[in-house]
Amino acid sequence: MSKTALTIMYTVDSTVDEGLRDARLRAARYLTSDYTAKVKAEPRQYLPDIWRQHRAYLAVRLRSLAREAGAPSDGPAAAYRQWEMTTTPTGRDEWHGTPAKLVIFLMLARPSKRDPWRISDVLVNDGG
Repeated sequence: MSKTALTIMYTVDSTVDEGLRDARLRAARYLTSDYTAKVKAEPRQYLPDIWRQHRAYLAVRLRSLAREAGAPSDGPAAAYRQWEMTTTPTGRDEWHGTPAKLVIFLMLARPSKRDPWRISDVLVNDGG
């Protein structure tokens, strides 16, 4: 679930989106209601003009990372995942922007063991 949700959350398309917030809201079915409200409250971001010139989208590649020593353990109502994500602006005319590599930390929550996991928070480390 987390890989699918992250792919949706970060696949921004300049032909239909103003910015990342739009893509993140498309993944609302994978988010807790509190996290969805947080995303809705984010200020609008706008894609660079060069993306629109090339009708670009953000190609997303994910690699699951092993749990680090000292990382929180999963429990019945909370779980944690870590992903390495590489994103590349990709134009429909063969143009490519500069790739970015990020580490994404996901917090997952569910009210009970019978309920599906939902993303309750996302932390991004861009190495900066």
